[in-house]
Amino acid sequence: MELFPQKNLSDKWLKAAVVGSLWAAIEIIIGSLLHNLKIPLAGTTLSFITVFLIISFFQLWRENGIIWRAGLICALMKSISPSAIILGPMIGILSEALILEMAIRLAGKNPVAYAVGGAFAVFSALLQKAATLLILYGLDFVRLLENMTLFATRQLRMESLSPSNLLWILSAVYLLSGSIAGILGYGTGQRYLQTHEKENLASPVHSQVKSDLFRHSKKRQHSLPLLFMAFAMLVLGMLVISYSSLKISAIFSFFWLLFAYWRYGQNMRYLKKPGLWLQLGFIILFSAVFWQGFSLHAPFNTEGLVIGVKMSLRALVLLGGFTAISIELKNPVIKNLLYARGLQSLYESLELSFAALPGILEEFSLQTKKILGFRKMTHAMLKRSQSLLEMFSLMRKNRPVIFILTGKVNEGKTNFAMQVAEKLKQKGLSPSGFFSIGNTNDQSREAYSLRDIQTGMQKELCSFEPGKNKVRVGRFYFDEKGIEFGREVILESLNQKNDLLVIDEIGPLEINDQGWAPAIEAVIKSQPIPQLWIVRKRLLKPILRKWNVGDVYVFDVAKETAEEVAEFIYSIISPASSVPKGESK
Repeated sequence: MELFPQKNLSDKWLKAAVVGSLWAAIEIIIGSLLHNLKIPLAGTTLSFITVFLIISFFQLWRENGIIWRAGLICALMKSISPSAIILGPMIGILSEALILEMAIRLAGKNPVAYAVGGAFAVFSALLQKAATLLILYGLDFVRLLENMTLFATRQLRMESLSPSNLLWILSAVYLLSGSIAGILGYGTGQRYLQTHEKENLASPVHSQVKSDLFRHSKKRQHSLPLLFMAFAMLVLGMLVISYSSLKISAIFSFFWLLFAYWRYGQNMRYLKKPGLWLQLGFIILFSAVFWQGFSLHAPFNTEGLVIGVKMSLRALVLLGGFTAISIELKNPVIKNLLYARGLQSLYESLELSFAALPGILEEFSLQTKKILGFRKMTHAMLKRSQSLLEMFSLMRKNRPVIFILTGKVNEGKTNFAMQVAEKLKQKGLSPSGFFSIGNTNDQSREAYSLRDIQTGMQKELCSFEPGKNKVRVGRFYFDEKGIEFGREVILESLNQKNDLLVIDEIGPLEINDQGWAPAIEAVIKSQPIPQLWIVRKRLLKPILRKWNVGDVYVFDVAKETAEEVAEFIYSIISPASSVPKGESK
């Protein structure tokens, strides 16, 4: 038997999950609003709002370590967004969190620290923009921008205003706006503590109990070799474009983009947007005109034209590479590896944040449609924070204990489970649920049926025969009526007097929110009834992390006996047992 205990998160991680989920809501709601309104400098405006709100939240829980944890949670929540390129936003979110955390630790919990932290956090948005342009277009873009600035100042008769002076002015504006955001956030948080500390919102935020962090998508088969290849192609592409002819650069860029579009076409929709091609066209045009300085005698410079085309090719190669890396980083294998290497607290916090995010979005999205919506949303988020913390704590406590029987295909898992259930009945317990019964006793079963444990009723589940209303998984075609029957049996356990819910079995359909997944989620959410799952060995890890449950006990049918397993389960769930549910003897 192997125990996977429910990890009790520290108070800091729970609070960081609250702030992280609200921060993610800000990124989604305000970010979408700014984008739809086509507001200039939308990213900078979002940074200003973020600093204001995070400093406000910090007044509720003035503890070191909460801000950077919340930033990390929010950045990783961004990692499963449908957006093609996620690295830039993730880096921006995490940078703001680290800057604010560092400023507060160095200068203390006072208005000066908030002003300084806010100034550099918003200023980091400018640095990120500059770094993005530099990475996309290279150092040639700096010279082009300098020549264009010199031309503009001469035409406006402002020769004294050099490019460096303009850069200083722009930096000052960003720093000043960030410091204002920090001070405003401090004042808002303090006022809330004085006037709204005990005020609660009437409507609860509804949470979900499943986790999409380790979901295996049928639409996207991730590949670790492609992740490393994408990194290699970025490096190779920069070398080719920098040191080879325009012809070779164009050929390399064409075939790399062709492959990337074939592999990640649905995530490269930006190639169809006229705005991208207009931007690249302007880069080429301005480079041809301003590369050697504008001259009426020779308005177009051949060298500048070639450099402009190469800058555009560089940008396209990088966009394709960043898209590939962003998609492949969502690989569940990578997430499983990080989870197993000491980041369990982070992922547990992420699961809590994801569970609350749909309810938060539903509650706050309507408030942005009013003139004073932002102010009301700020106070609503501050008021919601404590109830979210209580909800997260409750979610951690009221989770069912899970027993899993695992083994290889056709290793007798169902027969083993039937023996366990029978022995538990003999001890006076009442199991419910269903078994998946094969049509033969040999190794070549061609069909399975579900058998209700309490009523004995059977329903065909899957077979080798295709059909109109059937879902294919591997060699089998699953009947929708059979799936619906299984869901009804699981949900019926909520209305029955039973001590253990048996589900045989949980597999690829459930990992992708199909099969029994909706019914399992409803049962976990409604009451913490102990459950016995049958899971194939190769699917054990993704199943373990699919739902937010309590302690999980895993039994290998090849190493345990039904008598031993039944005795252990009885010792945990029996009302007469001295061992609390969910704890090991």
